[in-house]
Amino acid sequence: MKSSAKIFLLAWFYAGVIFSQVVVDSDSEPKVKGKNGFFPVPILFYLPSTGYAFGGAALYYHNPEPDNPERFPNILGGFATYSTKKQIQVGTRANFYFGKNDYRFDLDAAFFRTPKEFWGIGGPTQKEDVTYDQYRIKADFLFAVKKNFYLGPYIWYEKFDLYKYEKGGMIDTLGLLGSMGVVTSSLGINLAIENRDSLFFPTKGFYIESKALFYRTWFGSDVDFFRFDLDLRYYVSFFNRQVLALQTIFNHTSGDVPIQMMPKLGNYQMMRGYPMGKYTDEDLWTAQAEYRFPIWWKIGASVFAGIGEVASEVKNFNLNEIKFAFGYGLRYLLDDAQHVNVRLDIAHSVEGTFVYFTIQEAF
Repeated sequence: MKSSAKIFLLAWFYAGVIFSQVVVDSDSEPKVKGKNGFFPVPILFYLPSTGYAFGGAALYYHNPEPDNPERFPNILGGFATYSTKKQIQVGTRANFYFGKNDYRFDLDAAFFRTPKEFWGIGGPTQKEDVTYDQYRIKADFLFAVKKNFYLGPYIWYEKFDLYKYEKGGMIDTLGLLGSMGVVTSSLGINLAIENRDSLFFPTKGFYIESKALFYRTWFGSDVDFFRFDLDLRYYVSFFNRQVLALQTIFNHTSGDVPIQMMPKLGNYQMMRGYPMGKYTDEDLWTAQAEYRFPIWWKIGASVFAGIGEVASEVKNFNLNEIKFAFGYGLRYLLDDAQHVNVRLDIAHSVEGTFVYFTIQEAF
């Protein structure tokens, strides 16, 4: 196991927080959805680049209509960590529905000062550490054009201030767009089709979301470029609460795209088993499948696999260079009213073994 994946799960049994899946008799009556839930999680991990880091995360949900199975809950989450090398990660996420799911407001705000490994564009050339002060705001307000079909404006703002870099390295010498710091600000349109039976643990239905984002200087951006994101998910339920979850993602950028805003392969949700950013380019495509099943009591498990690739243009995707990753994980039920999970995933690829510990499923 790579040293970068050494994670110490001190919160193993804290507040019932471990790995989750609902285990329900298929013949039993559906449970009434809970009105409120709050789940704090302490965090402690070690990475060579950060040292020891500690902090906490929390998730809170509120359902104003607990007896209405079609009413989505309002969700508020956040996290904060600090490391022995004085690195910081702070963020919050809010997802609110109004009326009879007629409107959706989503906000993602965060600040990061953590080192990132930069390998160059396309495929890895050499590796170096670079640290930016990164400020992020993402927000949308969507209207239900018809039931489960949402459309509305989307704003994505990012500011990168160069904090630490290697003298004489790629960041210092290659003159890559955005490498010494950049502000990106976009106004776009977001379309979402929400047909899942749950936000936390879908067992059937599908979800489609697409964004067309225009980064322009007149909207506060240092550079002009375009980004298109597409996310497709599909869920199939089998007997005894077994679920097959499928997802494919496509990201496209064009114009004067700074290195920070290029699509990156790998994270705790997509292409688990690859370090984020080792494969970076203007276009990305990935697909993954995950089979989720109960084991005993509140404990469940999953197995998953993913493929993906990046390219400078869509026509340059090469089937012979597609990346592959697979893994397995444990789940523990936190809240059976809303199917809230905490997961531990172990993923493998040619890059090594990586461990992920977080609240909710990957997708």
